[in-house]
Amino acid sequence: MWAFIAVATLVAAGAVSATSVPGQKPLHLNAVHQPKKHNDVAPRKLHGRFLHITDLHPDLNYKHGSDIDEKCHRGKGDAGHWGAEKSGCDTPWTLINETFKWIEENLKDQIDFVIWTGDSARHDNDVKIPRSDAEIYKLNKMAVDKMVDVFGNSSDPEIPMTVPVVPTLGNNDIYPHNIMMPGPSKLTREYVELWKEFIPQDQFHVFQKGAYFWQQVVPGKNGMMGPGSRGGLVAFSLNTLYFFGSNKAVDGCDTKSEPGYEQMEWLNIQLALMRERGSKVILMGHVPPAWTSAKMNWDESCWKKYVLWSRQYRDIIVGHFYGHMNLDHFMLLDSHELKPPHLKNSNKGKKSKKSDSGILAPRRRSLSGFDRCPAREVCHVEEFHPEANPKLSLSSAETYLNSLRKALKQMVAPKTEDEVSSFNKNADKFYERYVLAHVGPSIVPNYFPTLRVMEYNITGLANGKGMLNIDPDLEVDLQAGTEKAPKDEGMQPEPPSKSTPPGPAYSVQPFTLLSYTQYFLNLTKYNDIYKSQHDEKPHINYELRKRDTEIDQKNWKSRIQFEVEYDTKTDKVYKLKDLTVRSYIKLARNMVVPQEKKDKSSSKDLGTDTDFDEDIDTDTDEYTKDMKVKDDDGFDVDKNKKKRKHKKNKARSKVWRTFIKRAFVGAIDDDDLEQFEVKREECECT
Repeated sequence: MWAFIAVATLVAAGAVSATSVPGQKPLHLNAVHQPKKHNDVAPRKLHGRFLHITDLHPDLNYKHGSDIDEKCHRGKGDAGHWGAEKSGCDTPWTLINETFKWIEENLKDQIDFVIWTGDSARHDNDVKIPRSDAEIYKLNKMAVDKMVDVFGNSSDPEIPMTVPVVPTLGNNDIYPHNIMMPGPSKLTREYVELWKEFIPQDQFHVFQKGAYFWQQVVPGKNGMMGPGSRGGLVAFSLNTLYFFGSNKAVDGCDTKSEPGYEQMEWLNIQLALMRERGSKVILMGHVPPAWTSAKMNWDESCWKKYVLWSRQYRDIIVGHFYGHMNLDHFMLLDSHELKPPHLKNSNKGKKSKKSDSGILAPRRRSLSGFDRCPAREVCHVEEFHPEANPKLSLSSAETYLNSLRKALKQMVAPKTEDEVSSFNKNADKFYERYVLAHVGPSIVPNYFPTLRVMEYNITGLANGKGMLNIDPDLEVDLQAGTEKAPKDEGMQPEPPSKSTPPGPAYSVQPFTLLSYTQYFLNLTKYNDIYKSQHDEKPHINYELRKRDTEIDQKNWKSRIQFEVEYDTKTDKVYKLKDLTVRSYIKLARNMVVPQEKKDKSSSKDLGTDTDFDEDIDTDTDEYTKDMKVKDDDGFDVDKNKKKRKHKKNKARSKVWRTFIKRAFVGAIDDDDLEQFEVKREECECT
């Protein structure tokens, strides 16, 4: 067995070492202390939940009571003790401390692992206090210490983490931000030492090369972790900076000398190995693979390979998780033609003005709220920059989300007679062409700080007490060396066999994502509590969201408490039965597709209409008011039929509005929300 593992490791290493970097020498890995025994694990209780946390952005220069227009670094203003919500300021350490304290008290003993998707240093947005690489390292070290304090196990130095934590690099975790050269480098050496509790020792050489690795987070059926495991769940931490279009030090994923190409080759080989082991996989990174008319995060060659890899390994991939955008949303990626919808189905007759970079250029924007479209015959798209001041980026975020809506609308249902016929014959194949990526909102209070707890299916994985089921016979088989070594570099991804059922992202089975609970922190409320406790004048006229109760003047507490924003298990708007691609396509269609008249050329509805429409809630009081419907000549028509259609349209509008409000974690008011409808209806940019 050990001989095989050595061979497999050498092959994997060869994949990422295909092209050497001039002037660089191999590193001596024994300089890094790593006490973790990757293959040995004590019996574990599975909870079927994990935490997704992203974009901490701690800032030691933050000053309570400073001016938010000065990044909360100086002057006098409204910067709160716990943070400045809905501002361009980063996160005070007071909020970081209390967030981890809340996690320790409320989540630590209820989750199986943590995915931490990057950006654990402040933004470089203050010319008077420029960042340095030393400061970035210090902030990341402080964040690592918090993770180890909460999820570590000080009683057993050989196994430092009681709850596995899988980190990934963000574009602000490096200096200068966005720019990362190929490794090995000083940067990769620093992070392999910084993350030694999180990176398995057998992954050091890979991380030194490109700052990516995988870690097993749920043991296999033989009770083992790492290369000796059979089955279980593995999290792949990808270095999206090598895919990121803003990283000018690299050039995509097509050229063998590029680190993006090498990472994709490594990922291909490792996914093939996971399939051979019977393991399931989570893919995670910082910058998501967004590609709409308003936002293209990744180089096109990297985007295409990622979507292709995801389709070919759909039998083992559980889900995709990212941060960076600060908005709560999801995206569907279509592998059918490996093109985003706005390039496949661009509307004719739409005029647009492009900048030199090829991005549709902005024309008009005010500094507050939303603007109506300037002219119906001309559309302009402003690229969304999630790290900009929310006061300035609100309109571009609006444009991005509306471009996402149009992309979803073009993807979520077959349109031609041939597509309808094909769908009715094999619906599973239709759903399997899509890749679903979850984008988590941030801790940094661009809107309100958030955490997300994902629930996955452990049926068959654990006994009635939640203890992991272990099959000792598998350990004997593994030691007999039954696994096959991965293929050589350059192989094309092979799809699952024709007899393989849909993977965990497409049908409910062990490790399928079932639901999530979104937690948020109402900073407005807690900052006012702090002000009142310390004889500061609170905001008298601030408006809490409807479900928030009034501050209890008699029982003030200095501690912050995250609250449930929504839970997909009980949510009456999204109505997600689970988190499979099928469920999200239903959600997307309920968000974006109106009940339009049938095309006279088509004699029947799409095969999915009934399936989708049954989830639309039209029985609420809001939608049951009587309507007087007349045709163009003023005569009454079938009121009941049009009433049902109107209810479904209103219900779909309700789903879309809820999606937008949740994207901003409830931090936008109703007037701004209304402008999304105005923009969508009056300016159909593509």
